[in-house]
Amino acid sequence: MVQKSNNTTNTKQKIMKLNYYLKLLLGAMILVVLYFLYDFVFTDGVTLTITNILWGLVSNIFVVAILSFYVSHATLRGLRLSFSVFALYFIIGHFNILIEAYIFNVTDRAETVKQILQGLITATVFSPIIVYIFNKWDGQTALLKFENRSIIGWVWRVILGVFLYIVFYLVAGMILQAAYPGLMDFYKDKLPPLDLMLLTQFPRGFLFVVIAILILRTSRLKLIKRAVLVGLVFSILGGIAPLIPPNELMPNDIRLVHGFEVGISNFLYGLVLGYLLGQKTKNEKPITTNNTK
Repeated sequence: MVQKSNNTTNTKQKIMKLNYYLKLLLGAMILVVLYFLYDFVFTDGVTLTITNILWGLVSNIFVVAILSFYVSHATLRGLRLSFSVFALYFIIGHFNILIEAYIFNVTDRAETVKQILQGLITATVFSPIIVYIFNKWDGQTALLKFENRSIIGWVWRVILGVFLYIVFYLVAGMILQAAYPGLMDFYKDKLPPLDLMLLTQFPRGFLFVVIAILILRTSRLKLIKRAVLVGLVFSILGGIAPLIPPNELMPNDIRLVHGFEVGISNFLYGLVLGYLLGQKTKNEKPITTNNTK
């Protein structure tokens, strides 16, 4: 009887894993279709090649994996969860990246607006889809009770969090430049004035802080896991996934080194930020409220 019970449990676990991987692949394929549909409708068209599809699929698997992990452990449900996913995906995965690309003259104004609009539409459409696919549309929103923190306690943490982003940003850039001198061959005619480059990082850092607070306040995970989740969201959505597909704007070697640089620095920054802003819950069991979809 015990052996039969174990076999049944193992079978259920295998089915659950297969179900998750199928949902992961489905979500990635939907994203590929959404991106290509946007190019087809709003631009001069798109050349569909196996290479483009495969690279896009790989990139989007990373995106869906981290978003689905957040969705699976979020306290929100339905429309509220969709708004939360939208904020993560659009702000970290599109807006913050494209502002940086524009400042460094990697994209011009027209290309930046086009890609921001593409990200806005894609994130708007996909956010409720991923919530539905991973069965988080229905159910009860949970209310977690956190330890009290004063306004002053929040203010200095937010300010420090923004300045920490500047520190991580500068240190990562200097390390990359020292480790890969060929980087400056690409950026020699693209570098913005130093004051513009630094001033741009303050609003970008503030957006990172806002998203970190959103993740930390809407996740059932323990504090250490919430901090890791913040780091992974910043790393994957804000660095690794967008730099996987080849593009005409950035050579392959520059994409590769930037992927390592931003992936590592964003993860470490998110991890530190998670501990800085995170609060322990007063109890492990959430207090459920009426469903607010």
